[in-house]
Amino acid sequence: MARYAAAGNKGTASVRTIVVARADGTAAQRGRVYDYMVGALTTPADNVFDHELYRTSTAGTGAALTLQPLDPAESAAIADGGDTFTADPTIGTVLFRMPLNHRAAYRWVAAPGGELVWPATTNNGIGGGLASASTTDFSATLHVDTA
Repeated sequence: MARYAAAGNKGTASVRTIVVARADGTAAQRGRVYDYMVGALTTPADNVFDHELYRTSTAGTGAALTLQPLDPAESAAIADGGDTFTADPTIGTVLFRMPLNHRAAYRWVAAPGGELVWPATTNNGIGGGLASASTTDFSATLHVDTA
C-alpha cells in the first residue's frame, strides 16, 4: 500500500472541517487514516477546542488538495483531498474526539490494525476538524494509505 499526506488549513470561514482525504470520483478505492496532526495557526489563547476525526460522504465546498506521496517513488494517489472549506462536507459518524487547549499541537497515531477506514465509494472519506463551527484557523495533516 502506498502512503500519502493530506496537509491543509481550515481558514477563517465558520465551518468545522480542517482537512479531508476521500475516495476518488473516477476510480474509488478504500483508504485508511493512520496518523493525524493538528495545531493552531493563530495566536494561541487558553481556549479549548473539541477536535474530531469523522466520516464524510460528500466533497463539501473548499480547495482541492492533492495527496502527496510520502515515498517519492510512488505514483499519484487514487484519492482526493480538500481544505480551506467554506461549506463542510456531509459529516457522519465521529470516530475520534479529543478536547485540546488552543496552545497545544496534537498528534494521534493509530495502533496497528486500528486505522480509520473509508469505503471505496465516491467522495466518502475521513475528515479532521472541530465539533462545532468556528472562525479560528487550524492546520492539520492526515497520513493515509490507499488499498
